[in-house]
Amino acid sequence: MKKLGFLSSVCALLIGCATLDTSSLDWIPIGPEFSPAKVQNLEVIASAQEITKPYGNIGLLRIKNLKPDREVLKMGVEKGKKFAASKGADAILLGQYNSASDGAADPRVTLIIYAIKYLDTVNDKDIKAMEEFEVLGILNERTEE
Repeated sequence: MKKLGFLSSVCALLIGCATLDTSSLDWIPIGPEFSPAKVQNLEVIASAQEITKPYGNIGLLRIKNLKPDREVLKMGVEKGKKFAASKGADAILLGQYNSASDGAADPRVTLIIYAIKYLDTVNDKDIKAMEEFEVLGILNERTEE
């Protein structure tokens, strides 16, 4: 009986991983990249009202085509945390779009994750880089490196 429980757990995990592997990830830079941060130090925020310090958005991450399953979504958030930390984020602001709200027969979820950099963790040079990135983006002169 214990073997059956163990096998069921393994199968559920593999199904969840397979579902996450079929997802697609889009990164839209909104600011410059910073040195990678530690994932365990990354703050997860559910609402913009919870942000209590000055900040800048350094990017928007979309993880699309996730199955609307609690474990799959948790794995998606972990994937998002790792990615945002690799760009130097101090926190992520979570959001989602669920195609079930539009009546999809096979609903899928898109996680929408803003990578946030707190201004008290950057120096004046970094703040200037963030401002220049924004201006170049507005002027449509930013180039991919």
